[in-house]
Amino acid sequence: MTFRTILPTLLMTVQVFAQNKLPISGYPADSVTARLNAATVTGHQPAGIESTRMGAVELPLSMIRNTPVLMGEADVLKTVQLLPGVQSGAEGFSGIYVRGGGPDENMILLDGVPIYNVSHLLGVFSVFTPEAVKKVTLYKSSFPARYSGRISSIIDVQSNDGNLNEMKGSVSVGMLSDKFHLEGPIVKDKSSYSVSFRGMHTFFIMPVVNLFLNKDADRFNYAFYDINAKVCDRIGNKDRLYFNFYNGKDAFTYNGVSRSYSGIWINEMRHVTDIYNRDYIRLKWGNTVLAGRWNHVFGGNLFLNTSLSYNSYRMRTLSESEYESIIEDTGVQTAYEKSSMNYRSGIDDISLRADFDYSPGHNHAVKFGAIYTHHIFRPETTNIHQKGVESGKAIADTSYSSKGTGRLPGDEYALYLEDDFRIGDHIFLNPGVHLALFSTQGKNYLSLQPRFSARYAFADGYAVKAGYSRMAQYVHLLSSTQWSLPTDLWVPITAEIKPVTSDQYSLGLYYSGMPGWEFSVEGYFKKMENVLEYRDGALFISNSTSWENNVAMGEGRAKGIEFFAQKTAGNTTGWVAYTLSKSDRRFADGTINGGDWFPYRYDKRHNISICVNHKFNERVDLSGTWVLASGGYMTVPERQTFVANPLGDTIEADYISGRNNYKLPPSHRLDLSLNLRKQKKHGERVWNFGIYNVYGHANPNWVVVDYKESKLADGTYQYDIVLNKRSFLMFLPSFSYTFNF
Repeated sequence: MTFRTILPTLLMTVQVFAQNKLPISGYPADSVTARLNAATVTGHQPAGIESTRMGAVELPLSMIRNTPVLMGEADVLKTVQLLPGVQSGAEGFSGIYVRGGGPDENMILLDGVPIYNVSHLLGVFSVFTPEAVKKVTLYKSSFPARYSGRISSIIDVQSNDGNLNEMKGSVSVGMLSDKFHLEGPIVKDKSSYSVSFRGMHTFFIMPVVNLFLNKDADRFNYAFYDINAKVCDRIGNKDRLYFNFYNGKDAFTYNGVSRSYSGIWINEMRHVTDIYNRDYIRLKWGNTVLAGRWNHVFGGNLFLNTSLSYNSYRMRTLSESEYESIIEDTGVQTAYEKSSMNYRSGIDDISLRADFDYSPGHNHAVKFGAIYTHHIFRPETTNIHQKGVESGKAIADTSYSSKGTGRLPGDEYALYLEDDFRIGDHIFLNPGVHLALFSTQGKNYLSLQPRFSARYAFADGYAVKAGYSRMAQYVHLLSSTQWSLPTDLWVPITAEIKPVTSDQYSLGLYYSGMPGWEFSVEGYFKKMENVLEYRDGALFISNSTSWENNVAMGEGRAKGIEFFAQKTAGNTTGWVAYTLSKSDRRFADGTINGGDWFPYRYDKRHNISICVNHKFNERVDLSGTWVLASGGYMTVPERQTFVANPLGDTIEADYISGRNNYKLPPSHRLDLSLNLRKQKKHGERVWNFGIYNVYGHANPNWVVVDYKESKLADGTYQYDIVLNKRSFLMFLPSFSYTFNF
């Protein structure tokens, strides 16, 4: 439950008795109690230490905007990584791994619409522009019944509604990108708008630079942009309309040209040959979201939120290679080869949902609704064309086209019901159920997902919570690296591949009796079924063709305990978080690791984060974060030898003792950020100076497997494995300039 789900319930009653106005937002609100004409209206807080459910955290926008991050780019997901129970993947990147889950097990929503690829620059930044964000809520257990589709977490990002009374905005120039935000009334007190744009400098600069390069010089460019737009309009006293638009794109191009000369002999005469090579790569990917929402108030205790949305993810790669050799003296073409490949994938979703909020009394907040989503998966389309000429004769002119697994539709239907209510002054309960049906390839998967959370409040600010959630997931991400690559493929469940399910049990103790402070400790155990891994010996590539034959279904388990202390008031705010956790997998059919348990790739035993914001005065504030994390795991061959087979051929052989048999070294770093503010005649000027990884620790951004050759006494050779750590995110200063008006 979010700030924007309970507020309508409160304001509906208020408007009936007094104001006769419709709430600004269509979602429920934080805990609020108001008295009007001897009636009491109570809201139920959706997240935080005072809410009924566990594992729900609402991130303060000030923390998101002030947390020091790479290159000074404030980022939603980088801040989420600092919370207990959440781990990063590769050091410095924005991937998140929640309570032993994988990167595809997080449902990331923008105004209720799923976003499939949430990363820019190989995962260094997320697609969410902070100025366009109104609220961010993380659910990692005790999931509300209205959510489903992933088994590890829900990250609900709600965009800025705009300002009904006055125009406001900001302009920001940083080291990597420029940002612009504007919001204000269309018709005062009736309708509003919010528009945000973020773009990388190279989007404009590199095309100009390339104009001045030598014609034979290599040309390249990488750029991304994000556009967010939202319009809100009040129609009468009981209706409100919302229209949302998001479009974000990444583009990379490379055009490499080389020319060389060599001498060849023809009929005992030496001729100079002009050799020309060209390699061209163009890679584009991005998301588009369109959504409309209608809010209607039926009366003092019933509210309807109806939405229709479309979201699309597209990826396209075009690569070309060309080779030509010409004898300069005669102009004779001796060889010519040209090949091209066009690779595409994508997802389209159309979703219709109706969400009801019903308040039968001040002790109850009932939510129920229905959801329908039509998925169209296009995992892979490849077109290849090759042709060649040698000595003036055509030697090849072929074309190849493949649609991989083809167009894969899927239909998802869901009903849900939940009630957040209180018994007496100490017991708070939130039971719920989510019933889902996924239909694909003529097969139906029905999933009953019960949810329950309870809170018992003692005196003096102490409380105990317990929760249980069952979740189901109908999509998988095929990935060959620890980074977020655009070539990673989303594929749905099939007639052979079952949905992933999880059952999570959690228990926690909380204390809020000290003004301005919150303390919590939560423990959890999660059991997962039908998790996917590549089989031993399978080729780790993102390819949808026959992917079902390369993976195995198994089970997983994760457990941990999380400590969290947060200061929420005063000039100094922040938190300290520590997580002790373990996550592993097993594939009983023996196709992976001989059927034995093995550690999950992102099983990082210890995670510590310390975040501090200090406001010296109205003009100066300083933020710092320090993080430490155990290393994850990777699979490496322990030695390599050359073995002679009975036919006399020598072949290479790797010895690997087990899956994820090597533990990476731990990583840690300190980041600092300083804001210098000054009020000007027409607004506020803000200079931001930051340093990422202040003491320059060489964290393992990735690890390369090399081989060391040694000759044995019998004359054979042995190749020992040497792991080389690669680090590049060390002591990176940044600055940005922002003007708020």
